[in-house]
Order: sequence, then C-alpha cells, then structure tokens
Amino acid sequence: MATERFRGLITIQHAIGEARGDLKTVMQAIVQESSVMPQSNGIVVELRDGDQLYYAAASGSSAGLIGLRLPLNASLSGLCILTGEPLYCEDSHQDPRVNRAACDRVGLRSMIVVPIPHQGQTVGVLKYHSDMPSAFDEQDMLIAHLLVGPIAVGFSSVAEADAIRAKVDLQTVVTMKEQFVSMVSHELRTPVTSIAGSLALLSGGAGGELSDRSLSLIAIASRNADRLKKLVNDLLDVNRLESGGMALSLADVDARAILGAVVEENGPFVSEAGVVLKLHEPAAPVYLETDKDLLFQAVTNLVSNAAKFSGAGSTVTISLTTAGDSALIRVSDEGPGVPEAFRSRLFDRFSQSEHTRDATHLPGSGLGLAITQGIVQQLGGAIRLDEAVKTGATFEIALPLSTSH
Repeated sequence: MATERFRGLITIQHAIGEARGDLKTVMQAIVQESSVMPQSNGIVVELRDGDQLYYAAASGSSAGLIGLRLPLNASLSGLCILTGEPLYCEDSHQDPRVNRAACDRVGLRSMIVVPIPHQGQTVGVLKYHSDMPSAFDEQDMLIAHLLVGPIAVGFSSVAEADAIRAKVDLQTVVTMKEQFVSMVSHELRTPVTSIAGSLALLSGGAGGELSDRSLSLIAIASRNADRLKKLVNDLLDVNRLESGGMALSLADVDARAILGAVVEENGPFVSEAGVVLKLHEPAAPVYLETDKDLLFQAVTNLVSNAAKFSGAGSTVTISLTTAGDSALIRVSDEGPGVPEAFRSRLFDRFSQSEHTRDATHLPGSGLGLAITQGIVQQLGGAIRLDEAVKTGATFEIALPLSTSH
C-alpha cells in the first residue's frame, strides 16, 4: 500500500508539472488520484469565495456536487479555513460540528480536512472522506499534508495578473447575472401574472360577451403568457439552485404518494396531448428522507418533457423500484429519443436538441433538465439517461432510501 501511495504522489506531481499553471488541471489531478488514500470514497477540493465555500473539484460519491456552494460557517471545511487547523471527524453520526443529513447524502461517516495555504491565507481545503467511521489515522493526515504542498504550488504558479483579471471578469459576470435575474423577478414576474389573470377574466366573460374570433385571440395570448411565466419561474429556480437559496424541507415520505400526486395533477395536461400516463409501483411503501415538493417538481419536469416529445396515442410510464439502498424512479416515453451526439449536453442550461425541437415544433427554454438535475443533486441523488433503452427516452432518478424504516 505504501508503494502505491508513493506512486500516486509522483503521478500527482508530474500532472501538476505538466499543467503549466492551469489550476483546474492541478485540482483534477489531486482528486482523481485515489491511490494515495484507498479507503476514501470521495475526495474534494473546496475553495473559499468570500463567506462561502464552493466545490471546485471532486471525485467519488461527491463528484456530482461540483459547483455546490455552502456558507463558510456551516461545515467542518469552513471551520478548517477559519481556524487554519487540520481537522478530523471520526464519525459524522456522533460529531456535532457536521451536518449529519448532508453527510449521509454522500455516504460520509469519517473525514480528514487539511487547509490549503496561499500567500499567508487559507484559500481552501483538501478533504478526504469515507463511508466507514474512523477510517483515517495520523499517517493519512500526514499524506494529506504532503498533498496540500503541491496544491499550494499550483496556486502560486498562476500568474498574479491572470488571477486578478479572472477575478474581475468573474465578478462582472456574476453581477450581470444577478442584475438580470433581479430584473426578471421584479420587472417581469408581476406584470406577466397580472396579464395572465386579466386574460383569464376576459375569457370568462368579465368584460362582456366576446366574439369567437376575440376568444381565439385571447386563448393565443393566454398560452404565450403562461409560457413566459414558466420561463421566468425557470430562471428564478436556476438562480436559487446556483446560489444555494433553494431551501430543503426534509421528511420521511412514501415515494408512492409523491408519484401518485404527479399522476393526478399532470393527468389533464397529458390527456390534452393525447398521451396515456401510467404508474407502476410496488405494493409496499418506499420511504425516502426527501423534500416532497422538490421531488414532485423534478418528476413533473420529466413527465412534462416525456408528454411533449411523445406523439398522440403513445404512453408515458412512471415506475418505482428499489435496488440496494436506493429508490429508482424511471420516466419513459415513446418519443424520438435523445440523439447520441447531444447526450453530453443533455443537462446543460439552455441546451436543446434540434432533433427533438423539430419533432415537437414547440419552443422551450432548455432549462427543465438542468433544473431537474440540480434538484435531484440537492436531494442527495443522481439522474441519468438510460442509454441502454433504444426506443424513446428513459430517465432514471436514484435517491437514497430512508434509514429510519
């Protein structure tokens, strides 16, 4: 094992030397070389940004959390940065300094966290975690300290002028985005809601009897107002997911109840498209510790997409099964499927395949799957396209089963 660790350290040093100051490559080299800490099930580099920490690089069970932002004072990593001291958690189920629910979502029972120094400050941490309690010892802490050295060198190799310029550019982009979302929230949401409500009143006869032609025009305006309302809400959801502002309300719930509500509330919409919605679920309860409203939203997004991409007379199927310690929610349609060339961008924001757009002739924002993925990841799960299914498209959400049942 000592030989493998040494080889891993050499591999990391070579990768850093070849990175030529590319900090992203340096961090990837660290987190991808698991041989230096074989008992870990996740490696993370968290960097400080003001009063927040964000996952800059990650592997293992934390790989899906890259970009996640957390308050500096809400984690052991933040405490490590604030104190500048390496920290060790023997068991997340017994340590009051950590968020047990958040740890459980990535299978974290023990961890070591080592500060990354740069120009007299602590700029981040290197964290190794394991799904077993007391998985690390003093030798492991020493190895982690040795690895922090190359990471600090990687920081120092970034030219100061480039770092300042990149920071200014990033701050400009963030400011522009925040201003745009704020404008959407305050300048569009209220009037669009008012327009939609007024059109509904006119359609219902509040302004007097209207001709068939007028009613037809009002119906067109209403559909477009609803479409604009959805776009505004999607943009706000994306902003909340990115900023960590989408609060979770976790509780033990039977997944069957959530999926039943999805079928009940989406039935009319699906029927209007001429599509049949079916639900296959087990007889026994399937308990999850989750936010029922956010999970409802994620599954509804998938059902909405499936109905939109399926032709009249086809079937959209929701199924619920369990596998090991996970619940699997699958949404399948009989539409054109996802082109292979587009699959790598499937969950990117504003991404929309020309193939599916041509098949439906319907406009879309390209935000639905990005929002769904963000929600599922916040709930501690993962979402994927089942590429083994050759007819239509099948999306699978995997969420951890509740440990209290």
